[in-house]
Amino acid sequence: MTTVLIIRHGETDHNKHGIMQGNLDVALNKKGREQARKLSQWLAPRFRLDHIYSSPLARAHTTADSVAEGQSCPLTTLDDLQEINIGLWQGLTSEQAQEKSPDIFNQLKLDPLNTRRPGGESYWDLSQRTTQCLSSIVAKHPQGTICLVTHGGCVRTLLAHALSLPPITFSFVSGLVVDNTGLSILKYQWVTQRWQTHTINSTAHLT
Repeated sequence: MTTVLIIRHGETDHNKHGIMQGNLDVALNKKGREQARKLSQWLAPRFRLDHIYSSPLARAHTTADSVAEGQSCPLTTLDDLQEINIGLWQGLTSEQAQEKSPDIFNQLKLDPLNTRRPGGESYWDLSQRTTQCLSSIVAKHPQGTICLVTHGGCVRTLLAHALSLPPITFSFVSGLVVDNTGLSILKYQWVTQRWQTHTINSTAHLT
């Protein structure tokens, strides 16, 4: 059995002010660094990680570095764990994106799975690369506990995959909340080749 901890990065000022980040390399703010510190302290006595995998974007990598401080395992960055590429919308609010690209914005409402952001990815693109990345990582760790530090969109696609749900089930406009440093825990049973979902978006470490 392989246990997979999936963590969203800590807070950034863009998160705080409703600015879409995509692949922008935005740093954690003071609150985000504190969230990452609390997460690391909470995880250390409860989980012994065999490997940490992180998006290379600063907000995720800094969170992963904090988690690694309480562990003694390798940390590897993977481009496939980056947030959805929203192209020309990076650095904009949702309202500004709608004003900039009204046709694509409206098309997203009609087909949120397959519509690509201008110069970027679709939600289907995101789902394909994140789930393939997860499968590749888990194959390297048929036993043990690993950690993925990534982004809100990636967490949503991975949870839908583990629950055998359509990728769009937990899209950005769904009711699923993915908090900064929210922790989800999956387990892969190799005998049955099935995922078990044990925890979704726990923030116990922040209380």
